[in-house]
Amino acid sequence: MPEAGSAAPPRALVRTLLRSGTPAEPAEPPSGDGDLTAVGDATLARAARYWVVVPLAYRIAAFVKVFIGFTAANGGLGLGPVLAATVFAVAANTAAVAWVLRSGGLRARVTGRALALDLAVGVALNFAVAATAPAAVQPFAVDVSWTWLVGAVAMWAGTSGLPSALWLLAGAVPLRAALTLAGGLPLTDQLAVTRSIGCMVALAVAIVLAAGILILLGAGTRFAVDIGIRRGREAERRRTRRIMHDNVLQTLEALAISAPGDDADAVTRLAEVRSVAKAEAAELRRRITEPVPTGSTRGFAVDLAGVATEMARDGLRTQLVAADFADDHKLSQDRRTAMCDAVREALRNTVKHSGTNQVVLRVEERDGGIAVVARDQGQGFDVRERPPGFGISQSIVARLAEVGGHGTVDSQPGRGTRVTMWVPS
Repeated sequence: MPEAGSAAPPRALVRTLLRSGTPAEPAEPPSGDGDLTAVGDATLARAARYWVVVPLAYRIAAFVKVFIGFTAANGGLGLGPVLAATVFAVAANTAAVAWVLRSGGLRARVTGRALALDLAVGVALNFAVAATAPAAVQPFAVDVSWTWLVGAVAMWAGTSGLPSALWLLAGAVPLRAALTLAGGLPLTDQLAVTRSIGCMVALAVAIVLAAGILILLGAGTRFAVDIGIRRGREAERRRTRRIMHDNVLQTLEALAISAPGDDADAVTRLAEVRSVAKAEAAELRRRITEPVPTGSTRGFAVDLAGVATEMARDGLRTQLVAADFADDHKLSQDRRTAMCDAVREALRNTVKHSGTNQVVLRVEERDGGIAVVARDQGQGFDVRERPPGFGISQSIVARLAEVGGHGTVDSQPGRGTRVTMWVPS
């Protein structure tokens, strides 16, 4: 059973694609809180804008190929109309490919008109070749111009589904008969009958290939959407765990620490606890409901100073050294936020574990990015004997890795601790 909120099952999607073609792109993009199936359909619709390039490119290559085959088999007989049709087809389809790519794909609002015009041009081209080619090579000449209709059927199968393509296949039978008559040949002409059967087979193969492309396109897009959904949920779980660790857990641990005079002034202590709990609840609510930040007009060094000010409430004296740092807003908002949160966690670890209330915070440019080094002269620890906890492994190292950075911890007993955090600029 699919997970709640996940995309539609692949079999249902394939049936829909084969019956109706690729979905039309919605006028309004679906919101992140909406139906994830709609998100997948919108993604598929955007990808399907460009898939018509495949039959267009096929026509360009196929026209050249069948023209070469025609001239090799028939020499100069009937060369004029076939050459004209080939030049026109290659030029028109090349222009169509350029237009599709330049205009951002084949949009839903013009798809119907574009395909109808394309089909009409293909029919007219076939009648022109059939009526002007010599009777002796007329069936072979029509084979060349028929390439246009093969691509047209593939386009209709992809945009409107297999039923539309099958209707075109059925209509191609009397069309091929009409082309035979337009060339002055009887319907019983053996060569014309043989080539007509070959043309019908070519259309059927085009429909099968278009169906395969639809299945691959739909299944691949849905697979990518499902992966994105799973990764998004995992990222949200990591974010929630970090919020709980970096805020709620830290506050609860601070409240649990006994201080001298707590019993003597219980009323004051209770008021402080309530104040801290109220502030923490407000901060937790803000982090849960806040929109994704889009940018900051403040400098990065100012953000770090704000983090240092926060930690001053816990008694940590932070010396910020940024004299050699040219703060010109090089960091993206994601990397800026990740770095500030990692620095905050490093400073909290100093408060909890170092045995000192002083730390030096240095920010500098290095290795094509920005590094922040937190250095204290506390009691330190042996990094080989103490494995990193959640704060180091997740709130610092993993958080920075998600934005392309890294974090390292160097410490020795009695010689303090140095935490180095780096992100690319």
